[in-house]
Amino acid sequence: MSKIEANKTLGVANEGSLAPSGAAPPTYQNAVGQEEKGTLHHSEVPVMDGRGDLNIADILKGSAANPLSTFEKKAALINAELDLFGFGRYQWCIWMLCGFGYFLDLAWAQGVGLAASAIYQEMGVPADKQGVIFSCANAGLAVGALGFGLLVDIIGRKWAFNLTCLICSIFGLLLAAPKYNYAAICGIYFLASIGLGGNIPIDATIALEFVPQNRRFLVALLSLWQPVGVVFASGIAYATAAKYRCAPGLDSCHNVAEGAACCSVSSNMGWRYNSIVLGGVTLVIFFLRYFVFNFHESPKFLLARGREAEAIEVLHKIAKFNKAPAPTLTVAHFAEIDAASSTYSNDTAVQAGGKLTPAVVIKRFFRSFRGLKGLFLNKLQLFTFCLLAVAYMGDYWSFNLAGSFLPLILLRNNVSSGQETVTDTYRQYIYIYLPGILGAVLALFSIQLPLLGRKWSLVFSAVCQGLAMAMYTQVKTTAGYVGLNAFEYIMQTYFNAVLYASAPELFDTAYRGSASGMLSCLGRIAGIVAPIAGQKLLATSYSGILWLGAGGIWLSALTMVFLPVEMRNRQMF
Repeated sequence: MSKIEANKTLGVANEGSLAPSGAAPPTYQNAVGQEEKGTLHHSEVPVMDGRGDLNIADILKGSAANPLSTFEKKAALINAELDLFGFGRYQWCIWMLCGFGYFLDLAWAQGVGLAASAIYQEMGVPADKQGVIFSCANAGLAVGALGFGLLVDIIGRKWAFNLTCLICSIFGLLLAAPKYNYAAICGIYFLASIGLGGNIPIDATIALEFVPQNRRFLVALLSLWQPVGVVFASGIAYATAAKYRCAPGLDSCHNVAEGAACCSVSSNMGWRYNSIVLGGVTLVIFFLRYFVFNFHESPKFLLARGREAEAIEVLHKIAKFNKAPAPTLTVAHFAEIDAASSTYSNDTAVQAGGKLTPAVVIKRFFRSFRGLKGLFLNKLQLFTFCLLAVAYMGDYWSFNLAGSFLPLILLRNNVSSGQETVTDTYRQYIYIYLPGILGAVLALFSIQLPLLGRKWSLVFSAVCQGLAMAMYTQVKTTAGYVGLNAFEYIMQTYFNAVLYASAPELFDTAYRGSASGMLSCLGRIAGIVAPIAGQKLLATSYSGILWLGAGGIWLSALTMVFLPVEMRNRQMF
């Protein structure tokens, strides 16, 4: 079969774009040359078949592309079947359950962040140690992102999807147990964060692999669950940590003589109630994912593992759940692509290798580090990964500084001025974070605009986020703090919505989880350092913290200018 005929087999034109939508869908020949019953469908989203080289024009336009691999040609057939299903009942369930993962990501960060001042007061934590809990959390998030990012490409999407919530719920509930032991709290929160750290890279990966190609923009809308999680956690903290806590000014019972007024466990139970509620909600989400919804393994993951028949079987199950026509794709169509590919190799399709025992999982886990070289086989992929790594690190640096210290700046301003109470400050957090939903909505619309797309949406939102933090240094009133913090959070949600949805699109299924996990891990490492850097400035200069945050996100904006691939109007494999 010639190259032109092979392209037609995928429903694409010679230049890499799709045949006109009015054209008849291509028919296929089976392995013995007989025409299959029915016809296969092609996606309306173009398949880009490029040269893989880099030049400044392609980089700025985001039009760089690699030649199609054999795996990508097969994945395009699965894309076409998923497109035919549309955004059906199965896709809605996946979207909701993945949204809960986004919800937990910031609900826990916000919940613990708002309860931190009560923990410090009860346990007598000095100012130079108050960043430790956030650094431990980010260390756990980094371990979870890398570990589960690799595991999701080894054991599959299904088990990793459920384990993250289970681990987080168990240790989240245990967080309420320690008494006068700040080290134990930091350690338990580290373990809970391991489960939490895998949520974003795994959930975005799963959602992208099940939604139709022309509905991938809905993955960006998953980020609206993050401000919902923040508002939920703020409401819980307002009802628990803000009300059932020691009076401001009381020292820890560890630091005063016996019988003197102090901050005791019994008078400071609010932050424990807060942890129990968040742990219970996480456990409910695990129950929904594991016991209520019948989650099927990703067809493209199965294809990448060489399990082609199982991939087609999953497509039939999804079609049945959606009450859609059964797919016409067969293993014979994959075999035809193998036979037509003169450059066929099995590099991206890893064979199943028998039963998945614990020993096999461990062996594959360590082997996966060697297999990651597939991420860097060409200049385009290496360049893209490096740019995203800088963007993730700048982003996590910035929003960790904002999340860790902007609430403390607001609280100290209110209490020291005598104009507001602690309870009023917790209510203001809701005013700040509820508008964050607008950020996800902005992302939904802007990534579909031809002049913006994923690339320039990232640049615009990052510049605005940094501007908000810089302007924060110039205000001195509560209204100014609340307004600018709300604007900063809208832009932060906007940027993260686009970044979390678009970064996994840039990597093939075989490496998508690993790449997303490594990027998230690098970001979390930056998040470990950020609170330590910030706490040294907290006692002397609020402005220094804010300029640190603005500088990090502006660095992300600069790197995204050179992102060489724009996924707005091309297929993802």
